[in-house]
Amino acid sequence: MKKTLVSALTTALVVGAASTTFAAANPFSDVPADHWAYDAVSQLAADGVIEGYGDATFQGDKNITRYEMAQMVAKAMAKTDVSAADKAMIDKLAAEFADELNNLGVRVSNLEKHADMVKWNGKVEYTYTSNRDKVSGRTDKTNDDNLLFRLEPTAEVNSNWDVHARIDAATKMDKDAADGTGDHLTLKRVWAQGNYKNFTTKFGKFGSDVNNTVVFDNPFSGFQVAFGNKLKATLE
Repeated sequence: MKKTLVSALTTALVVGAASTTFAAANPFSDVPADHWAYDAVSQLAADGVIEGYGDATFQGDKNITRYEMAQMVAKAMAKTDVSAADKAMIDKLAAEFADELNNLGVRVSNLEKHADMVKWNGKVEYTYTSNRDKVSGRTDKTNDDNLLFRLEPTAEVNSNWDVHARIDAATKMDKDAADGTGDHLTLKRVWAQGNYKNFTTKFGKFGSDVNNTVVFDNPFSGFQVAFGNKLKATLE
């Protein structure tokens, strides 16, 4: 039997939660008339959270500068008795006008800290194999045309704990059918991990690794504790 690997292509995709950084806008430039912030501020004004300009009115029919918008957002951030919906809207506005708020001396570091609590990594892997069997002078040819789409989310719980997962979607492209496992979509791994000064621990369904090097790719369910910094011992 002669097996020929015709081609294998793996493309890694980083589907991160990190956003693209743009140059800071001029704080005294007008916020465009069609910007979503106007609707958000109008709703907050209707809910009594934002009072608007110095004359205590929000002039919704007039464009305002980013600096003026940040002033209203800063006042809203100081309010504590707001609904969950209004709080979410204020957080979104604070992220949009973070530079102007910083110039005003309003700290938004706590918001920035929690902005990327869930991060996504993954890959797309395409593999084509061709098997040729020579039997009684005849060559039988079998091709496999496989596509794997993998997502690996990581969610921060607190400074010590985070949750990980691996989700695989596999298909045979030539047949539009599931792969050999019989499943199109599979939750391959899911585990919680605690990181402390002298030890790390994890429990759930995960792979076996040493110093972040995979030893066994097949996952197993259980509990793991690794002790030490320079000299490490692992219990599984």
